[in-house]
Parts: sequence; structure tokens; C-alpha cells
Amino acid sequence: MDLSLSTPLDSLDPYATDVADEGRRIREIGRLVPVRLVGDVRAWTTAHHAVAQEVFTHPGFVKNPSHWAAFQNGEVPAEWPILRLITIDSMLNRDGADHTRLRSLVSRAFTPRRVEALQPRIREITNELVAHLSAWPAGEVLDLRAEYAFPFPMQVICELFGLARGHRAQLADDYAALHDSRTSPSRLVEANHGVEATICELIESKRQHPADDLTSALISIQDADQGRLTDRELSETLVLFLFAGHETTQNLITNAVRELIEHPDQLHLACQGSDATWQDVVEETLRRTSPVNTVMFRYASQDITVPGTGVTVLRGEPVVLCVAGTGRDPEKFGHDAEAFDLTRSAATQHLAFSRGVHYCLGAPLGRMMAATALEALFTRFDITCPDLGALQPLPSYASQSVQTLPVTLSALARV
Repeated sequence: MDLSLSTPLDSLDPYATDVADEGRRIREIGRLVPVRLVGDVRAWTTAHHAVAQEVFTHPGFVKNPSHWAAFQNGEVPAEWPILRLITIDSMLNRDGADHTRLRSLVSRAFTPRRVEALQPRIREITNELVAHLSAWPAGEVLDLRAEYAFPFPMQVICELFGLARGHRAQLADDYAALHDSRTSPSRLVEANHGVEATICELIESKRQHPADDLTSALISIQDADQGRLTDRELSETLVLFLFAGHETTQNLITNAVRELIEHPDQLHLACQGSDATWQDVVEETLRRTSPVNTVMFRYASQDITVPGTGVTVLRGEPVVLCVAGTGRDPEKFGHDAEAFDLTRSAATQHLAFSRGVHYCLGAPLGRMMAATALEALFTRFDITCPDLGALQPLPSYASQSVQTLPVTLSALARV
């Protein structure tokens, strides 16, 4: 059957009601499937690991929306809810030499040494948050996503940036407002301006008083390279670190806690430490319950017949990668791909951090943060979720998690 975007075979659910089922359904329909998104926007999609990897690594598939024919032709509504996210002018949406320039400059500041140097402070932050949880009234339900998974990466990113403590609460409030569907339009505008203002003030402060932090390092590189990293690119890079680094880590921690509550046998393995580690928890969660639902978009810069599909994506057409679906692809992960198994040797081959030239720069930090946060949590508390079946998914194409994670905590006896 000849396939084209003019005849979509399915739709992607903007409310992410059942991401796992959606991935299975897309795989059953085909290896590369024309689908409809909200607002009748058309795209190709895949939930097959091998096909997604081909698209991620093929040099003909690019990130800049200037290659998206429907967008350039005015066929995408200006109020399309995802438009701002996928058209933001940052390293995330650059290609070729421009992307290489930005990524190389940022990589010189965001070094493995800098990530490793954060580890002691990361442990301190987890201890502070665990102490906060320990003070919660016994038996009273708390939202672990709001009380632990949200503030933890926010504090770590603020440390990475070198943001003064007096400005952190406002940044967290503005950031939270931007991610809350209940936020009024006027507050959204205020919050967006607030985040930008905080970042601009941070940069100006570090120009006057540099320190050993990412912001100062980026400014130093900007000065040394005679402005090859522009002021706008500098601020956009920090905003990208904030938005990409926080949301994925918050979701990863939330999803891992949920997986371990649902699979006490696997929690026992992690706590025992002989057959599985907390890093294994992170990797298996990234595979089975990726914090990323889909990646939007890759655009064909030329007509491309995608290997293994028999489908030609025409120049200017977009592809959505159903990353959450690829993690449960039995062709890649075996007949038990649906199972949560910490001893799975292939778990690290997931696509949660993408592939190719746009592979996530923050992956090492995200992994370290999640493993540290989970170990601190589960070695100090017995965690119960009163009603796992009632958890509501985040209504999002981009993210995969739950809106809240209500739990009760009881302190474990110290050995």
C-alpha cells in the first residue's frame, strides 16, 4: 500500500492517556506510519527502535523548522500549542556547522569534570530533601513528585548555573507556572518574562563576579572566542539546560519510583546491590517508562527512503519519534520487553537521550542525579502509593509521567 501524509492511518493522543498501548498500536500498523496530530497537523511516526535510530542518525533528517514545508507554507495554525516548543531558536533546533559550533562551545564549559564536581553537592541536596520528607506527619499522604522530584533537579541546576540562593525560589515559581495547565494567560506571560529576566540578571552578575560555575565558564568561552557565542545564544543555552534538564529528570525520578513500588521484587534487587544497582534502575526506567514520550520533529531535507520501511519521506515532511514506544519494542528488547527487569543487559540501548549529533549533552548528569536521588529515597523510606491505578498521566506529547505521585512514607530502621 502506498502511504502518504494525505491519508493518516492513526492519531497521536495529545493527552497521553495510554502511551504504552499507543506504541504497540503504532508498531502493529507499520514501521513508519502517517498520523494526525492535534490541529490536523500531519507527520510520520514510528515506535520501532531500529527505524527511530535510522531517523535519529540519518544526516538527511534535520532539526531546524525552516525545513518543515507545512510550517513554512502557513499550513500550521499560529496558535498550534506545540509550535513554541519546536521553533525555539536554540542549539536544540540548529543543524550542520551552526549546531557543531554551538555544541562544541557548550561542551567546553559543560565538562565531565564539572559534572563530577557536582556530586558532593548533589548528595547534600538529596539529604536536605530527605530530611524535609522525614518531617512529614506519619501516615499523611504527600505528593512525591512535587515535594522531591520537582525541587531536586531545580536545586541542582541552580547550583550548576551558580544562581544566588535569593533568586532560586522565584525561578522555581516561574518555571512551575509555565508547566501548569491551570496557569492563567497573564501569569504565563509574566512567568516567561520572569525566567528570561532571572537568566539575564544571572549572566550580568557573573560577568561582574565570575565563579566556578557553568554560567561563568560559558561567558569565559564567549570572551575567548571573540563573541562566537552571542549574548542571545548564551541566554538561550541556559534556558535550554533549565527546561530540558529539569523536566526529564523530574519525570525520570517520578517514573522510577512508580516502577519500584509496582515491582517490589526489583526494588529488593536494587536495595540488595549484588544483582542490580541504582544505575540499573535508571537505565531500565529510561527504557520501559522513558521520561520522554515523543521527539518532535525530524524534517526530511531531501526525499529519503528510510531503510527497513519501504517508505519514502518527502522533502519537508516531519517525523515524530515515539521514544516511549521504542523502549518496549520486542524486536529490540525481546519477548519480555514489557517487563521491568533490572538484570536486562540491553537496557542501556534505549533511545531516551536520542542518538546521533543531537544526543543529550546532559545525559551523564541526569543519570547521576536520578541514581543518587533514588538511592537516598529508598534506603531511608518504605514507600507506599495508596492507589496506583488512579494516577493520571501528564497530558503531553513531549513528556511521559504522572501529574502527581501521592505516597505515604515510613522510615526504615537503620542498620
